[in-house]
Amino acid sequence: MRHAANVKTPTLILHGGADSRVHPTQSMKFHRALQVLGVPVRFVRYPREGHGIAERHHQIDLMRRIVDWLQTWIPSEGVVIIRQ
Repeated sequence: MRHAANVKTPTLILHGGADSRVHPTQSMKFHRALQVLGVPVRFVRYPREGHGIAERHHQIDLMRRIVDWLQTWIPSEGVVIIRQ
């Protein structure tokens, strides 16, 4: 949080709702700080998940969100990502 004002990079925050290492409120506060600063940010909280994402349907959702985020914010210059 101390350096949130320096963030300019679009940020995707993926967090387990039951994370015992990093409490979800930390991600929520960081998300809000970036919103206030006008940084493109998305926050996703996975219920029942800890520090790692274990439920298969959550893993699939997480991977899709990462691919979508990267396709949105990183120029592909001709690279095509095929989804099945």
